[in-house]
Amino acid sequence: MSLTQIAFLLFAAIAAGGLTMAAIIAFGKSPPSFMGPGHGIGGLAACGLLFYANLQGGDATPEAAWWALIVFTSGLAGGLLLFRVLFKGATPLILIAGHGSVAALGLYLLYPLTGF
Repeated sequence: MSLTQIAFLLFAAIAAGGLTMAAIIAFGKSPPSFMGPGHGIGGLAACGLLFYANLQGGDATPEAAWWALIVFTSGLAGGLLLFRVLFKGATPLILIAGHGSVAALGLYLLYPLTGF
């Protein structure tokens, strides 16, 4: 299994956790305190792994892999800014949906490169 495939699976697992948190919030409950930081740290680890995988490919790294990294890093920075700085308490669902849409775009860009 390649590093890009592992990064994709890690991003998919982190996205599943994000969907779980979004569902909990949509039902008016508060997610467990470990889920938010775990989601962010997992996203940071996956971004680091994808960056390393892209560097290992050298000149042969597809452009889409770099675009996926840019999109995921933007989602990571946006999530940190939105959910840890600006809206620390109650988070609007529209912002959660926007954050998830950025992650979905990153998965869409990365999936063809995995060979699954």
